[in-house]
Order: sequence, then C-alpha cells, then structure tokens
Amino acid sequence: MSNSISYEKRPDLHSVQMNNGLTSVFISVIAIAASILAKNDLQRKIAVWFASHDQGSFGLGLVGFDVSELPWNQDNFDEQKHFILQVIDSTKGQMGWEILDYEPHKEWIFTSLENFRILIEAFEIQDRCNQISEIWGYVSEPKMFILCPKHNVYEHDGGCVLCND
Repeated sequence: MSNSISYEKRPDLHSVQMNNGLTSVFISVIAIAASILAKNDLQRKIAVWFASHDQGSFGLGLVGFDVSELPWNQDNFDEQKHFILQVIDSTKGQMGWEILDYEPHKEWIFTSLENFRILIEAFEIQDRCNQISEIWGYVSEPKMFILCPKHNVYEHDGGCVLCND
C-alpha cells in the first residue's frame, strides 16, 4: 500500500508517491515544523490538518490527499501558501527533528518535500475544495488547539501524530 499527494486539476504535475513508512515520516516531520512555526489560528489549523493525516490512527494507505483539500482560505491564501512553503523549507532544514526517536532517510524525505513544494507553488486558489467533509475527512475542524505535552506538536482528534506512530 502507498499514499500519494496530488494536484488533480494539474495532471501535468507529478504526484508525490510514498510508501507507508515514508508517508508516516513525511507527515511527522511536516507536523513538527508546522507546529513550531504556527503563530496564528490559520497556521495552527494547517498544522492540525497535516497532523490529521496520521496512519497510526486512520490506517495504512489511507492518508494521501490532493493539495486542494488543504484548509485554504481565499482571504488569506497568499499568507497560507507562504506559510506552507516555509514549513517545507524548515522541514528540509530538519527543524524539530531532534524529538524523533529515529533518523529519517533524508534523501527520500527531501525528494518528497521538493515534489510537494512544486505542487504547492503551482496551486491556485480557484482550485480549492469547498467541501468541509473532504477537507477534514477523518477528523473535525479544530475549535481549539492542543499541543502534545511530550512532542509539542498540535494534536488532531485522534491525538498526537508522533505518539501514534
């Protein structure tokens, strides 16, 4: 089984294909950086959204997504896009990786992050998903933001993506 990150409206761009192990690491390191960098509720919501793609809670091979499903807000689109690109760059800079109890395979993670960056850079707001049930999928949209006391990562309905790993 595997997961993919796509931009369905742009079939000319390659999807990010990852096996389950790489997906778990990818989501964990993205959630770490997003949690550290989040300074407002829009950014915290994105951090929770990334963390909610947690195979430890929802099953192997079930957490792939299309970039249109991110919780984009038309009024703050440029800010959100900048934040996600900053998260990608900070993840590549290994921000927060010291809390992991393993060493991620950098070449695989960095390749996946670069391919994800291409999708985010290309994304246009008119392609965003407007269905809350598709955006939040397995979890509910957060009303409050809870940090895991052990990992300092924003939790989703199923807990901490790192604790569940």
